[in-house]
Amino acid sequence: MTLQPPNYEWTAQTAQEAETSLVAAKELIDAHLKTLMPGDPYIRNETRRTTPLKVRISVDLGPVIEAINEARQLNGQSEPDDDAPTNS
Repeated sequence: MTLQPPNYEWTAQTAQEAETSLVAAKELIDAHLKTLMPGDPYIRNETRRTTPLKVRISVDLGPVIEAINEARQLNGQSEPDDDAPTNS
C-alpha cells in the first residue's frame, strides 16, 4: 500500500496559537518518523538527520511590533536621547 503525502497547514492569530501549532507540527513529524522504525520506542538522531522533510514557516511579527510601539506610547516611555538636555 502506497501512502499519499498529506500537506498540513496551520494558521495562528495569537502567540499562544502559534506555539501550539509549532508543538503540533513537531508531534506530527515525530509520529511519522516513528513509523520508520516500528517497535523502537525512540526516534534515533540518525533517523532525524537523514529523513527528508519539507517545512515552510512564515512569521509576521508586524502586529506584535505594533503592539510594542503602542504600549510604549501609552506608558510614556521615551527614547534614550529624548530627555537629554540640549545646548541651544
